[in-house]
Amino acid sequence: TEFFAGGDPNRLVFSYNVTDAHNLLISSVLEPGDHAITTCLEHNSVLRPMYMHRERGVEVDFVPFDRAGYVDPEDIRRRIRPNTRLVVVNHGSNVIGTIQPVAEVGEICRRHGVLFAVDVAQTAGLVDIDIAEMKIDVTCFTGHKSLFGPTGTGGMYMAEHVDLMPCRSGALC
Repeated sequence: TEFFAGGDPNRLVFSYNVTDAHNLLISSVLEPGDHAITTCLEHNSVLRPMYMHRERGVEVDFVPFDRAGYVDPEDIRRRIRPNTRLVVVNHGSNVIGTIQPVAEVGEICRRHGVLFAVDVAQTAGLVDIDIAEMKIDVTCFTGHKSLFGPTGTGGMYMAEHVDLMPCRSGALC
C-alpha cells in the first residue's frame, strides 16, 4: 500500500496478474447499458475486456493520443455521459514512454462521479503514485516489473470509498 500512498492494507486485492486485476475490475463495474472510457494507449489487458463488454451492450469510447503520445484530459471530459461508469487510463506506456496526466483525469472523474482506474503495471514502484492526490479510485498493478515480485502476481488497490461488486462466486477447493 505504500507504493500508492494507501493507508489500509485491507483495500489491497491480489490477483493472478494485472490482466486478471483488470478483468476483475471491469467485469465487476460494467453492465449492459453502461458507458466506459479508455484510451488508445491501453494494454490488451484493458482493451480486450472492453471489447468483450462492448459486444455485451456496454458502450466504450477510445480516446486518442496526440503526436507527443499524451491523452488530453479534456477529450475524456467531453466523452463523459450520464451513464459513464468507468474511465481506465494507462499511467505509463512501455511502448512510447509517456506518463499520462492522471491527476487531471482523476479530478475530472471525481467531479462527474465516475470511477477512475489507472493501469500502473509499468510505473508501480518506479514513479510516485498517490491515489488521494491523483484522485485515483483503483490502481491495477503487476508484481513482476518494478515491484520486483515474481511473475504470476498482481492486484489492485482500491480507495476507501470504492466498493466493487464481486464477479466471482463459489468455493475454492
